[in-house]
Amino acid sequence: MSDPANVWLIDDKSALKRPVRIEVIGSTFLLYEPQWRSDAFYLEDLVYRGKEGQSHVFGLEDGIKGRPKWKLGFRGDIPPEISALLPPPKSPLLSNIGMLIIAFLCLGIVYFAAA
Repeated sequence: MSDPANVWLIDDKSALKRPVRIEVIGSTFLLYEPQWRSDAFYLEDLVYRGKEGQSHVFGLEDGIKGRPKWKLGFRGDIPPEISALLPPPKSPLLSNIGMLIIAFLCLGIVYFAAA
């Protein structure tokens, strides 16, 4: 279903970015490598984590705290056959400029409160 050169995985056991093939079956998906197949994961358990370089990155949000490093990335555009099934990519709530404005406001409050 997907080109392995454009889909990559970093699982919770290693820090290696590995190319994988993704196959969607109903509301679940499986990841494939040569001589390896993942467990089935639910598409609704994925959350959008942002962009890393040219890749859209999704994380696994299944209530298990032991998987903070699990990442599934799509280099370039997300394949159209699964883009409708994934959570939509969102821009961050606060950009870098927004954080800079908040920092200056806090600095001003502290400065004028001390005077």
